[in-house]
Amino acid sequence: MSHDDEIVQAAEESVEEVAAAEEAAEEIAEEVVAAAEEEAVEAAEEEAAVAEEEAAVSEEEEADAEEASDNEAEEQ
Repeated sequence: MSHDDEIVQAAEESVEEVAAAEEAAEEIAEEVVAAAEEEAVEAAEEEAAVAEEEAAVSEEEEADAEEASDNEAEEQ
């Protein structure tokens, strides 16, 4: 094999390595995006659960206030 052939072969191998590295980087980027989306969904679900809990507490407080108001009205 001549020196020129060795250079061509090395260049071809480098091109293949770069292509493989680009493909691996693309796969990693897709995994990162998927993980970020999953985290965002989990955070949104947690926020929704907290909001539901706060709404339930508010409803309970409102019911207690109405009951107290009714009791006060009955006493008068």
